Amino acid sequence: MLQTQISAKDSIRITGVTLHTVRTRRRTGAISSHIVLELATDAGIIGLGEISDLDCYRMYMPDPEAVRVGIEKVALGQNAFEIAALHERLLAYMPVYFRYANNYPPFTPASQIAAGVEMAFYDIVGKAFGTPVYNLIGGKVRDSFEITYPVFQAKKESDTERYLGYTAELVAEGVNRFRYYVGVDFDQDERFLRAFRDRFGNSVQLKALDFQGHFHWRDTLRIYERFKEYDFELIESPCWAEDYEGMSELRRRIDVDISEHISSQAQAMRMIKAGAVDVFNITIQSGGIYQARKLFDLAEAAGLKCLISTTQEMSLGTAANAHLAAVIPQLHYAGDPVGPLLYIEDVVTETLRYEGTRLIVPTDPGLGFELDRDKLEALRGPLLEWDRPAHGANYVSD
Repeated sequence: MLQTQISAKDSIRITGVTLHTVRTRRRTGAISSHIVLELATDAGIIGLGEISDLDCYRMYMPDPEAVRVGIEKVALGQNAFEIAALHERLLAYMPVYFRYANNYPPFTPASQIAAGVEMAFYDIVGKAFGTPVYNLIGGKVRDSFEITYPVFQAKKESDTERYLGYTAELVAEGVNRFRYYVGVDFDQDERFLRAFRDRFGNSVQLKALDFQGHFHWRDTLRIYERFKEYDFELIESPCWAEDYEGMSELRRRIDVDISEHISSQAQAMRMIKAGAVDVFNITIQSGGIYQARKLFDLAEAAGLKCLISTTQEMSLGTAANAHLAAVIPQLHYAGDPVGPLLYIEDVVTETLRYEGTRLIVPTDPGLGFELDRDKLEALRGPLLEWDRPAHGANYVSD
């Protein structure tokens, strides 16, 4: 690994931008699309970033060439140390990211591009000083944190046994905490949840039911009452987007915490004012580490709980989430970044490490990873293929 020791008064300038579009398979058979970012510098250091898991944008997938040109506008010639200035330039070109954003998906192409570019800047600085990213953002308070594996809703009867099969494989690997997406067919959801509990009993923990913001709060309340016997800790994204008043009403009527994705300052303030949530669900995908930390500060000021969220990144993006998680004093629920467990392929020489239900925070300089050029080439492909299934609930699927 190339490391260049420099003094704090020096600068490292960005000299080149390279993007690679890749596709990775999930255990379920679905495929996710990503852009891997390399920023070259005048110090010889290559900063790595990742614009992750873009399949939810099938109708408006970003054009990689346009993204590359845009990144050149904000990055070329700039000092990699100046993260705050980077975000000011990004906001000049993408003025809505982090300031205003939707609930679900809990990010936008703009916020994910910002996260990927910032990732590479932090990677450069960490490698330059020979230290992990967590030491650039406050210093770690934990070496690892708890994670939760996602199970997408069973859409047909055969899904139940298939999902239970790979869940059993994960349990054998030491993963025993899961969250389940509901809503394509509630009867099928109930059959799965009953089979899940019959098969695994109390040997596994069901952290959450995720409603993905598709339902009126009264419908969610009815399903909560119907499903609460299956013993989950919280419900996630329970109401139509921006129905914070309905979410607040639901919150008063149920016995578990409500968690919602927070992707902008405006959204966070509206939820706090409405008393809509118990848990802020925060990810670097809201615009990077620099922006996401502001959301943790808002939650702390409002007396709310937090967890680390995800869009399911590969090892590079998951590492950025891990460095953020390492410095946040209070994480009240297990987080969701499990991409390196979810995908059966990656682009780095060694993937991020898990021990059972714990994600181990990387300790090598920068994000802690280097590209494997052979793996990168093997996974290379266009972002979009309409004929293959995407992951998710009401996304295109088989």
